[in-house]
Amino acid sequence: FPDLAKARRFAGPLPFTFSYEPQTHSMILVEGRRDDWVPVPVSVEVSECTFLDGFPFAGVERKLANAFMVRNIPYHWQSGVREKLPSLPTDEPE
Repeated sequence: FPDLAKARRFAGPLPFTFSYEPQTHSMILVEGRRDDWVPVPVSVEVSECTFLDGFPFAGVERKLANAFMVRNIPYHWQSGVREKLPSLPTDEPE
């Protein structure tokens, strides 16, 4: 990246969170809205992260991508949106 401002567009906190809904074979998208926040990277030391101990992350080199201080930020979640995923192909011949 030519400068930190351009890099921050890709390395900063993203506005969406996602979840899979197996009952409907859909993705649920929720957008977090925030105003007046200029992300400032901070240094952190992670001594333990058990979430990454299991599949599919076990045995993979771990590297923290980014960390930001979050304090006194006007923030709220939008209502979730359900997006139906395409049907999965079957293994049965036609």
